[in-house]
Amino acid sequence: MFARDLIKILREDFLDDNNSRKYLWDDPSMLRRITEAERQVCQRTDVIFDDTTPKYCHITLVEGQSSYTFDRKISRIVNVIFDGDVLNKTTKDDLDIKQSTWRTDTNLTDNVVEYVVSGRQIRFSRIPNATDAGKIVYLEVYRYPDQAIRSENQEPEIPEEFHRDLIWWVLHECYKKQDADTFDQERSNQHLLRFNEIFGDPIPAAVRQHQFESPEGLHILPTPYVKKRRASVSSDPSIWE
Repeated sequence: MFARDLIKILREDFLDDNNSRKYLWDDPSMLRRITEAERQVCQRTDVIFDDTTPKYCHITLVEGQSSYTFDRKISRIVNVIFDGDVLNKTTKDDLDIKQSTWRTDTNLTDNVVEYVVSGRQIRFSRIPNATDAGKIVYLEVYRYPDQAIRSENQEPEIPEEFHRDLIWWVLHECYKKQDADTFDQERSNQHLLRFNEIFGDPIPAAVRQHQFESPEGLHILPTPYVKKRRASVSSDPSIWE
């Protein structure tokens, strides 16, 4: 579904905003809201899997360098692979116990290698040497969209099945516009509630800050909305089936 299709649904079916000479919500603002809606989806759940794009999934080893920063658009690391082996994620404390010299050991090739994540840096349990230099560590990840939605002819990168549900976040934002003809806090809250029902509640910043350091990472699956059907748009959860 293209951005133009989402905007058409929003204008005709929800916003009654069909006067093209003077839209209450102009096209650039609608595209910004669609971009943010897609980002919110990826922040709350795993929907864009990537194991091929070099800038997200390839770490080229450098002799003498044990730590590497991974891309800020990565939301979860699923697997780290080197020389065909899936590496074990561990902690510095565990490495200190079982491999006390890990900070100075060299040569990843042909050795058991583990990794530690701190913030957005991944550090290996051995320092790459000349044999390792130039080799690639492969990441399998979930991530945020590669690009913002800047044109009506763009499609969101998340799976097609979730495209239409982006409208709930857009409506939430539209009704926050500070104008007598657009502001409606109750409607904004109702549409946010619907978005949260589908994609999950926001993840607190304090949790996201350390999400890569936990053993399993952080991910929240979307609520299967085949099991929940809203009888009407309301802020009263008791009417949900």
